[in-house]
Amino acid sequence: MPTIRSRSWVAAPIDQVFAFFDDSANLSKLMPPPVRIRPVRVEPLPARAGTVIEFRYGIGPFQRSWVVRLVEHVPPERIVDETVLGPMRTFHHSHTFTPARAGGTWVEDRVEYHVGPDGVVGTIVDFAAGMVMRLTLIWRQAMQRRHLGG
Repeated sequence: MPTIRSRSWVAAPIDQVFAFFDDSANLSKLMPPPVRIRPVRVEPLPARAGTVIEFRYGIGPFQRSWVVRLVEHVPPERIVDETVLGPMRTFHHSHTFTPARAGGTWVEDRVEYHVGPDGVVGTIVDFAAGMVMRLTLIWRQAMQRRHLGG
């Protein structure tokens, strides 16, 4: 299964960074235009392992549901979610937060995914999806710095 890793630094302290990522409404602040995403259901609250979040996402009038479940929720260190229903067959996303020695916080993302069918076609689809996700993570890093400093 393909895996993407990303690491960036933000100036904010770890508690503030965790709180930002723990609020599902903030995902819209991290997505590149023209993608729109918003939570429509989060239960139970407060968030914890087992919480289910349903998003509406898409471009313009083309909107879909994306349902994720938090499989780990360890304040202020880690949030791990996986897709229950959505655009990918498998999507497992780990957000890890670590205090930086010189101040601020390291934000690490690890995404394991599989989009298409198995076999050659699936490999090609996964490659294309991986390119889009890598570009999205680059955008997200810039937006993290905008909202959390850096």
